[in-house]
Amino acid sequence: MSLTLITSAPSSDAAYREGLIRRYLTARSSRTRKALRAEAAAYDKANKDAPSLTDELYGSALGDVA
Repeated sequence: MSLTLITSAPSSDAAYREGLIRRYLTARSSRTRKALRAEAAAYDKANKDAPSLTDELYGSALGDVA
């Protein structure tokens, strides 16, 4: 599986974002996914100028439907 991040410019934290999305997609429990969504929300709050990581999590879970 390949991930494509939605970014308008190269990001120094692209590896973090990709890693979080990868962990979300491979999470086996709803508890883990919930914790990762909370982590993404905290990231979004701290990085208001960056594209929404929470949106990317939800979008990645849609797969080919998106």
